[in-house]
Parts: sequence; C-alpha cells; structure tokens
Amino acid sequence: MRPDDPVFEVKNLGIAYGRDAASIQVVHDVSLSVGRGEALGVVGESGCGKSQTMLAALGLLPRGGRITSGQVLLEGRNLVDLSPREMRAVRGGGIALISQDALTSLNPAMTIGTQMAEPMIHYGGMSRTAARSRCIELLDLVGIPGAATRLASYPHELSGGMRQRALIAMAISVNPKVLIADEPTTALDVTTQSQILRLIDSLRKELGMALVLITHDLGVVAGVADRVAVLYAGRVVETASTETLFASPRHPYTKALLDTISQLEDEVSERLGPIPGLPPDPRSPVQGCPFNPRCDYVRDLCRTDLPALADGMEGVLHPVRCHVDPFAGPALTIASGGAR
Repeated sequence: MRPDDPVFEVKNLGIAYGRDAASIQVVHDVSLSVGRGEALGVVGESGCGKSQTMLAALGLLPRGGRITSGQVLLEGRNLVDLSPREMRAVRGGGIALISQDALTSLNPAMTIGTQMAEPMIHYGGMSRTAARSRCIELLDLVGIPGAATRLASYPHELSGGMRQRALIAMAISVNPKVLIADEPTTALDVTTQSQILRLIDSLRKELGMALVLITHDLGVVAGVADRVAVLYAGRVVETASTETLFASPRHPYTKALLDTISQLEDEVSERLGPIPGLPPDPRSPVQGCPFNPRCDYVRDLCRTDLPALADGMEGVLHPVRCHVDPFAGPALTIASGGAR
C-alpha cells in the first residue's frame, strides 16, 4: 500500500432490503474514500443513506439488509468477503464507531472501566492491570477529570458530554486506522457539541486516524472535514474539498443545505430557508433525478433522466450529479446517464 493510497474506501456500494420482487434498494453505487489522517464529511438529510453506508462497511446492517454490489476496502483488503468472526476483529482494531447517543450505546449495567477495558483485553491482549492503566490515560486524553475514579462510574452517573467523551475514549482504545463518527453531537447542547467536535478533530490529527464524520448539518463539517461528500436518496450527488463546496456548490441540493445554515453576517431577523418536501421513499423511487420534485432549477430532462456523477468533464469543477448548475442556470455540459 502506497502512502498516498486511501486507507478506507467504499467502491460502487449498493444496499437493499428484502429479496427478489420485494427487494428495496436504499443505497445506489456509492463511492467514498479517505486517506490516513484525513477527515471526510458525509452529509445529507435523514434517510439519504449516510448511516446505512457506514453500517454496511462495518458489517452491521440491520436484519434484512444486504450488500448487493461493490466493495469496502480497508488498506486494500475487501471487508465484504470477510466472515463474521473476521469482521469482529476488524471492528475491534481496524475501524471504530462513535454513535449518536452514548447513553444508548453504553451498557447501563457495566461500569465505564469494564466496558473500556474489554476490547483492550480481548483484541489487544492486555492484562487487566495494563488495561486499567490505559483506560486512565485515555480518559485523561479526552478531558475527563478524575479519570481513575470515573472508571467505577456507571453511564447514568456521567453527564451527556462526559458519556460522549468516554465513548470516544473506547473507540480509540485499540488505535483504529479509521474512526467513523455518526452524528456524534446530536444529543448534546451547542457548547458541548463544539467541545466534542474539537476533541475528535484533535485526536484525528494527533493519532493519524482517518475520520469519517456523518452529519445532516453542513455547518458541523465546516471546521473539521478536509473533504465533503453530499448524499441524497442513497446516491452521492456532489463531492469536493470543504473550501470548494462552501464557496461553489454545484448541486441544487447542496446549495439548499447551505441556505439552511445561519451565517455570521446574517441579520438576526433574517429567516433561514427550509428545503420544502422530503427525500423520496425508496419503495416509490422518483423517475429521473430524485431531487427534481424539490428543486428550484428543475428542467424537463431532470424528470426523465438520472444524471451521472460527472467528473473531469468540460464545465464541471468537481464531481456532481446534476443536469443544471444552480449558479449559471441550465448548462447541460454534464452528461446524462440512465438510471443505475
């Protein structure tokens, strides 16, 4: 593996629920990658396939879900081909997950110390004494005061911010190559959200991990992610560096998401612009571009043909799945592709 190769890569991933005629495709041909020490933001509304993609990568799809196509590569190794036992080892050391709500992720009947030590003993081969010392180091690292005494605490005895910090400490306890943070601040107040995001970002840089940050809020990724992938209706619709995406969004959905974020220069009385409607139900897919019923720039072509994710074509600044440039108006330089 070369130093500049992606450490984690999702290639042409498809996910469905059910079988045969009852099968419902929820993720379509998704490709993402992130390098060592890099942060990738994966953004979209609820139901757009963000968490489903990462659960599939971890081998944790809910019952009835299955990968229908594509690969998930960790340092070039295809995780889709692994047995359940092999995947447990990957989750123990290769890829770690920080979920939305620490209170529901932590075992209420086990102390923080016991839960933290378990992967170190099971996957890292540490003795209980060494694992305890490591737990104290990690709780110190994530900013929990009185780390040694907190090991004996149960989850309900910690504040929301401290529980989330404990969950982060557990995630990095076996030095994962990839850290997936799935809406890690949703259940927290604004001040604690900022603290947790700064913590995750600093740990990513200090430990050299690849970070995948899943969120519905583009504002969350602004100060953390190096690149952003925007998902809609189970498809990547745009991907670019964070700076480029915020300065020059090329998909109407991305532009609409940005319009929902309050800017520092905005007047206090200025209302945010909500996106009307909802993402399409995967049981009743929309013909053409899935965003066309909600799009302010829709054209006849958008209602009939699904655009391809164009990259490197004339007039395309970065990969985008759209027939229309929301800044320049109709500019059909982006090739139309049939539904995939």
